[in-house]
Amino acid sequence: MVAQFDSALTGEQLAFLHRMDSVTGEVVKVLTDRASLGDASFLDGRETFWRQQALGPLNLASPGPALADRFIFHVGFAGSTLLARLLQRPSQVLVLKEPQCLADIAGQRELIAAGKAVAPLGTLLDHALGEMAQAGDDDVALVVKPTNWVNSLLPDLCVPFRVRHAVFVTMERRAFLRACFRGGHDRLAFCTRLASQLAPVVPQGNAMLRAAIAAGEEPLARVARIVALLHWLQEWLFAEALARNGWPDSAVIDFDEIVADPASAVRRAQQHLALPELPCDPGQAALLMTRHTKDPSSRFQPDGRADEDRLIDEHHGATFDHALAWLDSATVGTR
Repeated sequence: MVAQFDSALTGEQLAFLHRMDSVTGEVVKVLTDRASLGDASFLDGRETFWRQQALGPLNLASPGPALADRFIFHVGFAGSTLLARLLQRPSQVLVLKEPQCLADIAGQRELIAAGKAVAPLGTLLDHALGEMAQAGDDDVALVVKPTNWVNSLLPDLCVPFRVRHAVFVTMERRAFLRACFRGGHDRLAFCTRLASQLAPVVPQGNAMLRAAIAAGEEPLARVARIVALLHWLQEWLFAEALARNGWPDSAVIDFDEIVADPASAVRRAQQHLALPELPCDPGQAALLMTRHTKDPSSRFQPDGRADEDRLIDEHHGATFDHALAWLDSATVGTR
């Protein structure tokens, strides 16, 4: 039995793998099309990018010889969605932004490692990458920009011949702290959960996370240490993936470059992702800079953001200083 829709696929319609439960062996596929996939800022269920859903069993038979093998990894809140939108071209380049099926695998990583899933992690990853590859074809180059929750899978995703092309979007560590605190309680809670997911896959990560929690009682100081450590953990995973695959340091793209020189960031990303080197449209870049990239219907005001950041520094600057000093001490002797 397979996931069934009300009618057969026609024209531009696609059966896209949306959810994947590796323990129960069930999947949710959705009926959609490339335009809907490309328009969505999130393919994780926050937006309805489908016309129908169908629940069915997880069939690990290969959907085809190709895997989705171009990836944009990121630390979060660092312009990766903006870069994805700048790279996307109708009928030429499709970027899947934060597909839930990979987040589902990351969320069940420990159960999979404990042998409680229907297949080993590598098999499950290849299945998801094969399913996502069906959204591209010979004329449409496919790129995947997963949520940074998926960074816990980097040691298994970024093995030679699985992910062949990648860029890594990051930002200066203090700017990351500022961005996380700007997001308020919900964002800080997400960062804390993510740090607990990433720490076990980095050598000494669990010990450093325990130290970040135990180093003091003041709640905001503790959160700042965890957020600073989260940035370090993600950059450690990026560096390990770069080294393992022989990718150059130029595959790391900083948030400041994306904002200051989007054309340069796009060119570099196109080269590292083996995409057609299509010129960045200055008008499109200028328009995207005035919109919230995750909600293009909302205006973005750079001056307002700068004012927000100044206020955050006024309120939390000393807390950030102490967190960064703690991190420097905690990571002495690590790569």
